[in-house]
Amino acid sequence: MSKKVRMCYPYLKETSFKCDFEVETDSLASHIGYAYSKAGQFPEMKKELIWLCEMAYHVNGSIRGNVAVTPEDIDRAIAIHDKYQAMVEKETKMFSLPLGTELSGMLNLCRSKSKSSTRWAYKIAKFEDVKVDGLVPDLLNTMANIFFVMSVYVNKMADLETIEFVSKSYDVRYFD
Repeated sequence: MSKKVRMCYPYLKETSFKCDFEVETDSLASHIGYAYSKAGQFPEMKKELIWLCEMAYHVNGSIRGNVAVTPEDIDRAIAIHDKYQAMVEKETKMFSLPLGTELSGMLNLCRSKSKSSTRWAYKIAKFEDVKVDGLVPDLLNTMANIFFVMSVYVNKMADLETIEFVSKSYDVRYFD
């Protein structure tokens, strides 16, 4: 007699993009957890990563279920971003390569997962008959920006230079 295989996630067989969004935000939370495991020398960042991980899961259910993101969450995310941005203002005036310490690399993976999660939210809103509250992509976009400035900050604290990437495709080099 064979045992029944249990689904690891109840919506895996559905064709809705909601499933893809939820899998991607779960991956985001897992990446944040990995970054947390390497952030020991940054106790304040560790606290912020816990909150960001919780927010990844709140965002996760905010399309299929009740919206669990508030304007206050957006304000808190912006405050976290602005704190790190103020410390790496010079280093973030250009497009840079996602290189550096192990923690910086993990934070860049979180940045990328946040962007990907944002895309899934937009796809759901555009191609499915599902209302996506604007707070969801707003938070995910802000999270991507947070992970970017955190990654640059971590490299700066390790005395690693930010390496500019100069695109052969676009004329833009510096940001205002």
